[in-house]
Amino acid sequence: MQIINKIQKGLGVFLKAGTILSTFGFIGITLIQIYGRFFMDKAPSWTEEASRLLFVFAIAFSSGLAMKTDFYVSFDFIFNKFSKIWQKHLLKATYLFVIVLCIIFTFYGMQLVEAGWKEQSPSMKFPMAIAFISMPLMGLTIGIYALLKMFKLFKTK
Repeated sequence: MQIINKIQKGLGVFLKAGTILSTFGFIGITLIQIYGRFFMDKAPSWTEEASRLLFVFAIAFSSGLAMKTDFYVSFDFIFNKFSKIWQKHLLKATYLFVIVLCIIFTFYGMQLVEAGWKEQSPSMKFPMAIAFISMPLMGLTIGIYALLKMFKLFKTK
């Protein structure tokens, strides 16, 4: 059990660092883009693609953390109408459904990453697999945290 806690803590640190770095990178590059539009003849062409990529990675890194901390939108009004037993069953079914969707999403995301090694980004000329890796990252981290939440539900009485 201690190794699972270490993995979970390490994953959380990794996702927080990725979220912070990609968000600040997004903000910095967007500021460069704004500066280029107002004070230069033309904004650098790479800034649009880089800001889009960093925004996608900020979402990919933070989505697992949102699952971990229950920051996704939920309909508590309907959920709270059920008894505690039915709430627990509904949560188990929801987490199971999320896990299945994340497995499918990660599987096809990895296929997209594999295909992306043959493509290059238009302005920055890096392999598109780098951009596409955000999809399996998001699916995997949401799935891991959903799995951990489901295990916690089965352990509680």
